[in-house]
Amino acid sequence: MNGARGSARVWIASRWDSFGLPALIAVLVLVFSLLSSTFASGYNLFSNLAFSSLVGIGAIGMVFCIMSGDFDISVGSMSALAGVLGASLVGRIGGVGAVLVTVATATVCGIVNGVFVTKLRIPAFITTLGMQYVYRAIAYIYTSNTPVYIKDPFWLFLGSGTVLGIPLPIIITAICFAAAVYVLRKTPFGRSVIAVGTNKTAAMLSGINVDFIKNMVFVLVGFFVGVATVVTASYLGSVNPGMTGQGYEFQVITVVVLGGTALTGGNGNMLGAFFASLFLTYLQNGLGLKQVNSYWQFVATGLVLIFAVGINRVKSALLGQREL
Repeated sequence: MNGARGSARVWIASRWDSFGLPALIAVLVLVFSLLSSTFASGYNLFSNLAFSSLVGIGAIGMVFCIMSGDFDISVGSMSALAGVLGASLVGRIGGVGAVLVTVATATVCGIVNGVFVTKLRIPAFITTLGMQYVYRAIAYIYTSNTPVYIKDPFWLFLGSGTVLGIPLPIIITAICFAAAVYVLRKTPFGRSVIAVGTNKTAAMLSGINVDFIKNMVFVLVGFFVGVATVVTASYLGSVNPGMTGQGYEFQVITVVVLGGTALTGGNGNMLGAFFASLFLTYLQNGLGLKQVNSYWQFVATGLVLIFAVGINRVKSALLGQREL
């Protein structure tokens, strides 16, 4: 009997990443649909599918980062700086150029973080904590703490336009996740990220350039934050140096961990991060429609993060994996 129960637990743990989150999303949607007819509307559910891209795209780079054994808590400030810089240049270089500048700025911020971590040997937590203040301060100084509004048709189309009836943010998200899954599963770089996160010393002895991998991981964080910033700014029609990206790092890390990526590195789930972004978006939307105080919404998000870490530990224990 005990053997059967043990086998059942292992079976559930091994399939949690594939079925656990979709099941939780289904339960969440059912509960809020019973509490609010507005939530249950097809328009609301579809709109939130598009809105989840704001966190989901940013989570892609963080999956790579945490899998490599590091993490980046400067992504919110990075988004603010990249957004205000790109939006302020629309009148000079056009919408296409401004979008490229936004993505490039965030990518450069990622490069800077990577250089501090790999070349100066400053721990990622200290580096990104410090740069969190630096990037936000530069955004404040550059704009004199004034929001920058976006009126360029091309940029606005990225957040509000549709292709064959499908909102463009959903298409952009699908492309980003598909590319990330391919890189993680089918390329030497993806395997190297896993190896570095699992055992950095062993990866180094096997010939992997650990510093290069870690640098590239931070570059990916910046790149995907840049893409997410473009979509977010388009969706909102403006970039605010003080409000853009506030709490973004908390949301992104919550999504990554809830999606099944281990904080200890070496193990990650890109598809899980996508489902987790849906779960968090629907949760916040449902609470908002029920007019739950925004502070209590932060409480709910924090509890989700704790729940996610707990689930990962239980899953690792059932599968006989060691997680510190």
